[in-house]
Amino acid sequence: MRRAIAFVGLALFMAGCGGGKPSAESPAQAATGKPGADEAKACIVNYLGQCGWKDVELVRLADQPDMPTGSKVTGEAWAFTFSATYTNIVGERQTSENWVAVVARADGKPCVKGCFDETRRMVGGHSGEEQAERGNLTKLPPGPELPAIVPPKP
Repeated sequence: MRRAIAFVGLALFMAGCGGGKPSAESPAQAATGKPGADEAKACIVNYLGQCGWKDVELVRLADQPDMPTGSKVTGEAWAFTFSATYTNIVGERQTSENWVAVVARADGKPCVKGCFDETRRMVGGHSGEEQAERGNLTKLPPGPELPAIVPPKP
């Protein structure tokens, strides 16, 4: 049950980043280069908060020398290893150890572009290995038309 709840939380975790307002800075004034530790921490905590997790505490943050193989970020991006404790959407206190956040800049602000667990498998997102189901549309046999849908009387 905990794993199912964690999976739902992680799916929400990967739902999006940077849902805030556009930057008021012009592109010439936008920050460039690798985000500092404080910027990366704030970005990761904000990202986890957007996923509905509360009381997020980043226990540890360190540079990750190599990018996870599943990250598909175009442009300049950096990887950070982190451990965090948080309260999930169900209200349970949980810990994530040695996860990797891929951070890039969008409009000069750092933004989480992907997250990987301690085994470097993408968490909560699409790994690209799943196959989509295909549906088949069938035509109705010739015959009388279907009756009109009429709303019920009050």
